[in-house]
Amino acid sequence: MRPPRPPRPPQLLVASHNHGAGLELLELAERRGYTVRRAHTGAQALDKAHAAPPDLVVLDESLTDMDAFAASRALRDDPHVGPGTPLLLISTQRPSSPQHYAALRAGVWEFLRHPFNAEEIAAKLDTYVLLKFDGDRARRDTSVADSSGLYTVRGLALRAHELTLQAFHHAQPLACVALAPVTFDGRNAGAVDRLAEVLRATGRRSDAIGRVGPGEFAVIAPGTDRAGAVVLAERVARAVSSAAGESGPGLRAGYDAVGNARYTPIEPKNLLARATTALRAAKGQGGPNWIQGFGG
Repeated sequence: MRPPRPPRPPQLLVASHNHGAGLELLELAERRGYTVRRAHTGAQALDKAHAAPPDLVVLDESLTDMDAFAASRALRDDPHVGPGTPLLLISTQRPSSPQHYAALRAGVWEFLRHPFNAEEIAAKLDTYVLLKFDGDRARRDTSVADSSGLYTVRGLALRAHELTLQAFHHAQPLACVALAPVTFDGRNAGAVDRLAEVLRATGRRSDAIGRVGPGEFAVIAPGTDRAGAVVLAERVARAVSSAAGESGPGLRAGYDAVGNARYTPIEPKNLLARATTALRAAKGQGGPNWIQGFGG
């Protein structure tokens, strides 16, 4: 059965000074109907991606003018590229676990080992392009962010799917932390807005932060295990207490996490659902039990 065809020729941007790897990938993609643009440095890649947003970006790990992870972060910060554009990194060595972690945090979706297996690389490119087109369609058809810049439930679900895929390819942990402020009959009506402000101010570049209900938020945190999820919730609680001029946690939190998304696969919707279920349990506990993990 043939895979579905993209609605138009995919736009691929390849940044590599290595004539072997770069040209090999360029020729392979062009044979499959891609429109390919070449950049020889990280700076050129940033300029070209901003001027004409690609459907897929491939960087060489040995860029001569900047660290490849720095280039990845800069591309993610460009709204013309954003988090939904698959970004792959060519590597001649088997990446270590710390390198996988750094890549995940920088927004790299997967490493491509060189020398290439042409059939395998072609399948990867096609899969990522179709995923990008599906994501673009979802972003066009549904509002994925609210006026404050936080993801809507639909947007958060989309990012959860993308981040789960990235964590899988890097064999790294992934967590979801759901949070809600403590409210008392409307006497602290600004608590929800305060929590939203804290989340926007303290969120990491790699995190996806959104609203999952009235006064409820969720943070999908790549590279974060169960212990890290607790640390994240405690950090937010301290920031909320500081902003409110209070002592003690002014919120409730629930979380779920997998230690290795490759060996413990999880459906993105289940990760979100389990974290929000744990949040509801925390709301019923309070006090020292203000944070609850799914399943106890």
